[in-house]
Amino acid sequence: MSQQDVPQPILFVIDHFRNPNAGTEGQMFNLIKGLDRARFEPVLLVFRDSEYLQEHDFPCNYHVLGQTRLFSPATWAALWKMARRFRTSGVRLAHVFFNDPSVVCPPVFRLNGIKTIISRRDMGYWYTPVYRAMLAISGRFVAAAITNSNAVRQVTTKAEPLSASQVHVVYNGYALAETSGGLPADLAALRFKHPKAVFAGLVANIRPIKRMEDAVLAVSRLHQKGHDLHLALIGGGNQADLQLLASEQGIADRVHFLGPRADVQACLKALDIGLLCSESEGFSNAIIEYMQAGLPVVCSNVGGNPEAIAHGETGYLYRCGDIAELTKHLEALSDSSYLRQFIGENAQRSARERFSMESMVAKHQNIYDGLIRPGSLR
Repeated sequence: MSQQDVPQPILFVIDHFRNPNAGTEGQMFNLIKGLDRARFEPVLLVFRDSEYLQEHDFPCNYHVLGQTRLFSPATWAALWKMARRFRTSGVRLAHVFFNDPSVVCPPVFRLNGIKTIISRRDMGYWYTPVYRAMLAISGRFVAAAITNSNAVRQVTTKAEPLSASQVHVVYNGYALAETSGGLPADLAALRFKHPKAVFAGLVANIRPIKRMEDAVLAVSRLHQKGHDLHLALIGGGNQADLQLLASEQGIADRVHFLGPRADVQACLKALDIGLLCSESEGFSNAIIEYMQAGLPVVCSNVGGNPEAIAHGETGYLYRCGDIAELTKHLEALSDSSYLRQFIGENAQRSARERFSMESMVAKHQNIYDGLIRPGSLR
């Protein structure tokens, strides 16, 4: 068997793997699961173990470093020892996720003959002066970076010592949404109680960066104009401030807190509009979930959002924080079931064509091939 016929080992590195439902962990999980085993043999390294890894069948073997502190000599020593072991076993390429591993792994791996790809999936809110100083050094040992949007790519090339040719864009991949089954009982009850209402949904944990108060204020303005628009908030976090705001605006009966859910796809089937008001997004999983569910999307024009949404075709973009513009788009959709259906169908078609799991995996495999083949750069 020739060298080209042997599956090439790919080392995936992440500090902690909670579960495959989280954004980055989910994309990594599906990437590993989808790799062509005739071409690549994945192996996982985590800095610390997790209950999920211990109790579930992960799609490849995994190893635990046992060290987590970035500035501890023990972490660097343990990683050096692990890198030598992996290189001896034939590993020539590593794909590293999350911030701390992307600082420590590139120099250690490069000095042991392993090329490193780093992953960047947000707008760089974590680029503190300390991280920037460390990345200025460790980034020189990076072979390539993969970002999940052009917006993130621009942030990455500006903040880190990487050339434009080293930074690749691969959009997140998504499995086709499940369409069978009924509505969750609580949402079915809401729709029964308000049969003529239009329901907008916002899937996100309650955090200041998500600007959920903008959605509440927009619903309030439409209520004052006689529109029967309700807001369903899906996600964890402290609800107190938003509940108080809804009460002050006189729409407490129109804002529904559904909490964190494991049945998000089923919840979306009960909604009419997908909404996102964030002031920063790398590439939003929620937006693609809305699109897959056939919902027209209204979202802030930030980060990777305009790469997912074609304004007026698959949804509407508005200036972040502009409540009047947000209200205008919600009003247009709440007024017309035809418009909701037309834009929702466009969104669903776009999601299936542009953000498939198969496309995401294939593009990663092409990047891996380019770095593994003899004579490849860096």
